[in-house]
Amino acid sequence: MSEKSTKYLEVETRFRKYLLANDLRQTRERYAILKTIYNMEGTFTVDDLQTMMEVQRFPISRSAIYATTQLLVQANLIIRHPFSSSTAVFERIEDDTPRSYQICAHCHRITRIKGRDLAEAVGVYHPRRFSVSHRVVYIYGTCPKCDQAMRKRLKQLATTE
Repeated sequence: MSEKSTKYLEVETRFRKYLLANDLRQTRERYAILKTIYNMEGTFTVDDLQTMMEVQRFPISRSAIYATTQLLVQANLIIRHPFSSSTAVFERIEDDTPRSYQICAHCHRITRIKGRDLAEAVGVYHPRRFSVSHRVVYIYGTCPKCDQAMRKRLKQLATTE
């Protein structure tokens, strides 16, 4: 059995236990959504998930996807990122490895930070009497493209005065 399928079986077991503990139905659709999510890489939206389900010839309603993603967030199997106010962006939680993102406050471009220094610094922190399920760091600022565009606009404004 591959490492990926072993990991998925662990996740499926955790989801099953969560559903049982909360007296929620174990449906074919919920497990199909979970499996699709754990076969995807990186972040995704409900639209992305619905498209993947259609590609797999498993048509499912948008409301079922929304409801299941909320259950998966509550079960600590996926995280909902606060990247955008209009579109929910999710990512699966695989382990306690810290994830870091930089988000441009102007164009809203999201870039995953892959440097070890920040991940190590966040990973070293161990709060007292608090069980950590996952770690995420968001850094907001201005990307080089937007910074250059703002400088250009400022320069144009300065020359027209």
